[in-house]
Amino acid sequence: MSQIPTKHTSQRPPRLAYECAVGELFGRAPIYDAIFSCVSPRTLVRIGRSCRTAYVASKDFSHRAYNIHRHLSRFLSEPLNFRSLQARTGTLIAGSNALQFLDRTFYPESDMDIYVHPGHVREVLDYLVEKEGYKFKPDSTQPRDYREIVSDEWDGTQIRDEALDDDELLLYYQIRGVESVLSMEKRGPDGLLKIQLIACKTSPFDAIINFHSTCVMNFIAFDAAYSLYPVGTFEKRETLPVWRARPLHDLTVVIKYGERGFAWVSTLPSGTSPQNPPFYPFTDRTVGDRYTWKLPLDTRGVALRSQMNPSSSVFQCDPVIYNGWALERVQHGMGTVYKTIRSSVFRYNYTTTNYKLNFKLWLFAIEQGFLSRILLENHLLEKESWPWFDAELASSWEAFKHDFLSFIRRDST
Repeated sequence: MSQIPTKHTSQRPPRLAYECAVGELFGRAPIYDAIFSCVSPRTLVRIGRSCRTAYVASKDFSHRAYNIHRHLSRFLSEPLNFRSLQARTGTLIAGSNALQFLDRTFYPESDMDIYVHPGHVREVLDYLVEKEGYKFKPDSTQPRDYREIVSDEWDGTQIRDEALDDDELLLYYQIRGVESVLSMEKRGPDGLLKIQLIACKTSPFDAIINFHSTCVMNFIAFDAAYSLYPVGTFEKRETLPVWRARPLHDLTVVIKYGERGFAWVSTLPSGTSPQNPPFYPFTDRTVGDRYTWKLPLDTRGVALRSQMNPSSSVFQCDPVIYNGWALERVQHGMGTVYKTIRSSVFRYNYTTTNYKLNFKLWLFAIEQGFLSRILLENHLLEKESWPWFDAELASSWEAFKHDFLSFIRRDST
């Protein structure tokens, strides 16, 4: 029998059924938008890893869902300029606003909370008033002019003592590490807009890590958004109260976040493993570690921090990434534990649980601080040229990542 001739073509063989289905699902934005809008952040990532088509679709969805300028435009007419202000000052957006951004949700009655380092409060306030048109709304204890509360002169060369929290302020503001809260308001297209500026005693991170519970331990820097407990917050929809100077008893907070879909976990059961999600207790943590969800943001057009003065090395990253803590049992519940790095040789304040790093920086601060102060007192150094060593701290932080000794004593069992 003669062989039947075959016709060779360049067409690919028929696709398998699942390939056609994937193409239909993840090849059309209206379809995959409807799917992705209903899944958690971790599920979104996992779907994106399933195949190339799903990966492209998930990236396209994420680019639009996590549009930081669109998110900020509700409160700010010039989001890019505000992010440049964040880059200069290390200001963080936190509270429910950061939670909404990462959770891709919207709370109609919510405001925006911004947390500001010592020495930058006046600059941020002036920006909100002069560039964004906000007006200061004092409470009953504050003068009408915010300039009477916050001076434009800040002396970072002064010795920084460990400041104890004032019980009255703690009861009023509900957060440790808060110097004052200043409310700003303006009328927007959809109603009244409110920004609360939280002037921090030590640092924004020090205040954020002492929030009432884990579901609000999220924040937005100029270059990335972070969630410190992403599994508990976005996967389990649970929140663990954090013991501060007193147990949580503000029922309005409990009710509010319960209505927003979060189940309150009163405490961790005995025998909980340090590696056990969603809260990873009894573990030395750092911002950006493998338990953190870090969402990089587009920084095109953001003006980075310039050199602070000729005596200081360039330091352009956000100082929040050089902070550490641990979630431990304290008194009647769980609490965040850390040591604060406070010295006038650093422009910003930091936290850590690394004994070796803390000791090295303590020795350096004593020696360098003494030298700088001698030069200043003998008029050989101007205050404007006071050297900051945050860039050197960053180098030490990286060097001690693998030379870690926790100052926290834990039961080996």
